[in-house]
Amino acid sequence: MTDIDKDQPSQSKPNKSSSANSHDKQSLIQDSNHAKRDNHRQHRVSWPAFVMIQFLMLVGFLMFYKSNISPKLSQGATSSGQAPDPSGSNLQASLNRAESQITALQRQLDAQAAEKEHSKAQLQEITDRMALVLKQSSFVPSEGAAKVGASDASEIATMLPSVSPSTSELILLKERNRLSEYADKAIAIGSRDDLQAIVDAMFDPAMKHLNHACQAEFKRVQNYYEYSISIDPGFTLPVQELFKEGTIRAEADLTYTQLTGLLQDYKQPWEFRLRSAFLLRASTDKGTNEMLLKALKEDPSLDVAKQAQTTFEKRVGRKFRLFDLPTIEAWLETQKGK
Repeated sequence: MTDIDKDQPSQSKPNKSSSANSHDKQSLIQDSNHAKRDNHRQHRVSWPAFVMIQFLMLVGFLMFYKSNISPKLSQGATSSGQAPDPSGSNLQASLNRAESQITALQRQLDAQAAEKEHSKAQLQEITDRMALVLKQSSFVPSEGAAKVGASDASEIATMLPSVSPSTSELILLKERNRLSEYADKAIAIGSRDDLQAIVDAMFDPAMKHLNHACQAEFKRVQNYYEYSISIDPGFTLPVQELFKEGTIRAEADLTYTQLTGLLQDYKQPWEFRLRSAFLLRASTDKGTNEMLLKALKEDPSLDVAKQAQTTFEKRVGRKFRLFDLPTIEAWLETQKGK
């Protein structure tokens, strides 16, 4: 056997071992590949199950939350947000009731105080009016009326209630306004009654605290009629309508009886009576002055009374203060013996 032959077995041994190693490697690779395929198969089977389990757990948690936890949370929020504190609510209600009761009580007290003041003012006005003298036919109170006012003055003083200074001022202002209202009516509509009320208050002992106010209001009316003319200067009597007789066609045809009849007929317009007093200037009848003085004392219109006095002054040739009846009557007494 040669050396070559000797070397061949040694070379064949390594080849056998290498083949055995390669066989082992292949078997290992196959085993590992088989294991990998088994693992992949195992993952494909377990993942859907895992997802399903997680989903079921999530559904179960949600159902538990909705059935047990969520109602308790909402109930707690409602009770904490809407339910007030019982003690604070009762206290506020008590305060509101007390405030309303106090307001109602204050209103009652104010109403009672106002009613009391009103009653005092009415009583004061009534007592003042009781002291006024009776209206006279002329602008001067009669002796009887003056005596009644003087005798009742002490009794009226005892009847006067004790009033506060503010109430006294209110009563005084009310009486002053009443006098001004009398003068306003006497000027505006020629009301004799309102001027007579001023004169009565002027001579009333109970109204002595307003005597100056009475004189001022009387002079205001007096000055107005002294310098004013209420009738149209061109006015004439409609004689053909007043007297159907064919003989009367103008004012110059009217007789003394017809003129004095118009002057005393208070149903006729005051303009007719005023014009009649004016036309009596030319009358020669002895009773003319007496008729004019009667109109001055009794006619309800101050415009007619002024014209009657003016005509009387033209006839006797003497001037008097307007509506100064005491002076006129005193002068007539001095003329009776002449």
